Amino acid sequence: MILIDNLNFLTERFPLLWQAIKPLEGKVFPGIEVVTARNGAPTLKVEKEGKALYLHSSYNPEAEAERFITQFDNVEKYHHVFFFGIGLGYHLEAFMRKFPNIEFTIYEPVPEILSTYFSRRMLTKLPVKQLKNFYVETSPANRSLLLKDFIDFTDGNVLFVVLPSYEQAFPELTKAFINCFQQMLDGKRTNLQANTVYQWKWTLNSIRNLKYLLETPNILRAKNRFKDIPALIVAAGPSLMDEIEQLRRIKKNGLAYIFSAGSGIVPLLNNGIYPDAATSYDPNQFDGVYKQIFAQQISSIPLIFGSTVGISLNKYPGPMAHMINSQDTVAPYYLRLKDGSEPGTFYDSSTVSVVLVQVLKYLGFNPLIFVGQNLAFRGEYRYAGGIPYYKPELTDYWRNKAIPVESVDGQEIYTIEDYNRMRKEIQAVIALNNEGEFINTTKGGAKIEGTSFMPLADVMVQRLTEQVVKKDWFPAPTCEYDLAFLNKQHKKMETDFNQLTSILSRLEKAFKSLQNLMPGANSEQWQRQIHRFDRELKKLNKNLYYTVFIKPGKRVELELIAKDLDGVRFEADQRKKGEKIIKLFSSLVNCLPKDLATTVREYDGLQRTLSNLSNTPNGGITNV
Repeated sequence: MILIDNLNFLTERFPLLWQAIKPLEGKVFPGIEVVTARNGAPTLKVEKEGKALYLHSSYNPEAEAERFITQFDNVEKYHHVFFFGIGLGYHLEAFMRKFPNIEFTIYEPVPEILSTYFSRRMLTKLPVKQLKNFYVETSPANRSLLLKDFIDFTDGNVLFVVLPSYEQAFPELTKAFINCFQQMLDGKRTNLQANTVYQWKWTLNSIRNLKYLLETPNILRAKNRFKDIPALIVAAGPSLMDEIEQLRRIKKNGLAYIFSAGSGIVPLLNNGIYPDAATSYDPNQFDGVYKQIFAQQISSIPLIFGSTVGISLNKYPGPMAHMINSQDTVAPYYLRLKDGSEPGTFYDSSTVSVVLVQVLKYLGFNPLIFVGQNLAFRGEYRYAGGIPYYKPELTDYWRNKAIPVESVDGQEIYTIEDYNRMRKEIQAVIALNNEGEFINTTKGGAKIEGTSFMPLADVMVQRLTEQVVKKDWFPAPTCEYDLAFLNKQHKKMETDFNQLTSILSRLEKAFKSLQNLMPGANSEQWQRQIHRFDRELKKLNKNLYYTVFIKPGKRVELELIAKDLDGVRFEADQRKKGEKIIKLFSSLVNCLPKDLATTVREYDGLQRTLSNLSNTPNGGITNV
């Protein structure tokens, strides 16, 4: 039976965990046995395929645990420890005795072992205040959900500790878990890095680009307009150069719609091929991709742009349509369609090809045909030739970063982690659209699960046999948004904008009062100042200008703050609680005036745009 102290702890701190293992309460588990080690301590034995395996030493499990933890140095550089496999907990207890102040998570993949642990060992042997997450895997199907819960909680700086005996007793389970954990943790680190780099760019670009959303159609309003019409997604991989003549024929005869993905347009233009549309969503302020279009004023190539894009939209000479990025917080606040519904959005990604798959599938295109989507090295090249801002040749720097991956023909080729991540993102978006057909024509490219490989020449013979492209396919300039709603939203924004300076002033004063409490301040004084700061912080979080224009630019810092808030919330000592608040919020409070100034420069331009819009008949926009 589960020890009563453990039961009380679980029902209070981890009720979902208790509900998961409650059906095992009081049961006997064949193949799992608690036996006595030679030193008299309990140890755990499991039967696997007729063999007895000990999860801890059969001689002295405590001494074994102490030896195990000697391998861990510089633990203080990590923010969190993740223990995989609890057994009877000897290694956890030894580790946490040595490092009692680090936060930790426990993950047990075998529910029967966890139930056994709860019936034999006291959780209070661990520093339970530092225990932030506790998971049990009741089936492999819920593994990714449990890990997502953890990954959302962490900043990615995690020490992973696996009980070595689990690798022997449960080798396949352990290997599968480690692979899943590493992939999700790598993705988390990458997302944090991307958010750190782009969080202000996304916000500021969203403000600048709102005027262009009001002047152009939303490409996602044409759902299924191109049902079962083939489309090519042309990327800038080195294999693109193999397909120039086939692409020229496809374009000349209108056999499929050609969409260039980011830099994929440059080799096409170099060879006199104009795609049916170019696409851009990169938040960086880099116009190099469209240098030829700007210089030659090519007006016959439509552009589909993401609402957080960084290129100079005012310089683009051709027709444009937009798609709203999931990282955009400005457009969702200001814009509603005339029927009252919210405009469609696409999910941001590390590669524009993922964005294009989302958009083209929504429009009904089928099959989607990848061209030049290498996602790996090809010989001595990383990119197609002729792109002036990329050096296509491999250098030792790239070779040293190379990892193996399967190619479209089953061979082994080399890529880098960034490309491999893009490949996985493409695979994920294909899995979400598995009712359609995806063909990868990239010779020598990495295998993309969910696609079938077929050379482009064969695709043309078998699938691209008639003209399907219409010259007037691109939507006409129009505003599909409710301008009355926009004006109403902006009036509310103006009110909150005018109030924000005083809110920040009061917040700063409350924070300084908390900081300036004398060392001898009593609990009641600390509590009073904590409540004052909390009250002003809540007012800030209700302010529209802060939530739409400033908060998104602080997403990484706020995410890290949110992870530590439980430690503040459950701190009973008011002085310690106040000190934690000071440490946690110091950077945020000090930077808010500068953040406000950063956004105001862009907001002034938005005010002028919306003022001109309200003073112009029909908003100065064709409404159809």
